[in-house]
Amino acid sequence: MKKSLPHHCGLTLLGSISLCVIAFGCDSQEPLSSKPSGRRSGETKAAEIVLVDRLSRTVCLSKVPTRIVSLAPATTELMFAIGAGHLLVGATDHCNFPLEAIKIARIGGGTMQGISHEIIASLKPELILGKWDTHQPLIASFERIQIPMLAIGPDSIDQLYEEAAILGRATGHEAEAKALIESMKQRMVALTSWVESVPMDQRRRVFYEVWDEPLMTVGPKSFIGELLEKGGMRNIFNDATVSYLRISDEVLLDRDPAVILVPSTHRERVNFDILSKRKGWDRIAAVRNKQVFFVDGDKVSRCGPRMLDALEEMIMAVYPEKLSQGLSHEGTVR
Repeated sequence: MKKSLPHHCGLTLLGSISLCVIAFGCDSQEPLSSKPSGRRSGETKAAEIVLVDRLSRTVCLSKVPTRIVSLAPATTELMFAIGAGHLLVGATDHCNFPLEAIKIARIGGGTMQGISHEIIASLKPELILGKWDTHQPLIASFERIQIPMLAIGPDSIDQLYEEAAILGRATGHEAEAKALIESMKQRMVALTSWVESVPMDQRRRVFYEVWDEPLMTVGPKSFIGELLEKGGMRNIFNDATVSYLRISDEVLLDRDPAVILVPSTHRERVNFDILSKRKGWDRIAAVRNKQVFFVDGDKVSRCGPRMLDALEEMIMAVYPEKLSQGLSHEGTVR
């Protein structure tokens, strides 16, 4: 269970953990409202922007922040995708896309151990964008020195759309965020319609390897699991109740996937020869038939705006016969 931390504005939000943005002061609680707040005569405006993050915390900003630190590569990519990348003054060592992101001051590796509090404080940010599940302990630390932190980090495609909207409102790039969301939705429709013609009984059984030691994969509740489903693939661990899980070689051999997908960021540890030499793996259909494919690790491992590029890569690898239909890089059939 996510533990809620103290609210910035002293508000209590009941019932929802979804992101919302209110642009008319802290006393309004109507998500994404463009209506007046109904403030009584004589009341002062408490804040210009009110944000509710994934920990159900209410974060109030007196103005659009012009100095922002990102603690996750996916967040950095999303900021640039909505045209707000120029507001970033700090990013992690792994924030490598787009090229402009490499020029941003580095604040560490992005993990709790790798982040430098001193560097972040020296950058004088007006807002820090951290992940709700890994950076929660940082919130109180930065609040003590009056630096607000928004706990975000999508776990699904729909949540990615929501976070594009909230960052658009927070940075004054609402129109750009809306355009990005619509573009992604249209491309998703094009990509999924492309594989709809594959009959359910002919959809290929896929194993996605997150890591090798320990052997890990994805369940249906992860955004990668969602991409597999959207791409017309049958995740052989679709019965998992967690997003990411450890598995044994024996279970994998028993489920015998027809295709194995591996992130390219794993390539230094894994290639086809290494996979084929694992004990018993020569009996797996995917290995016997050389149906092992690498997908761009940054694109597929980040729940960010390039995840649809990863989806297209996976579809093209798993259903190569569809290439004759001419899927373009925009996710549309030529």
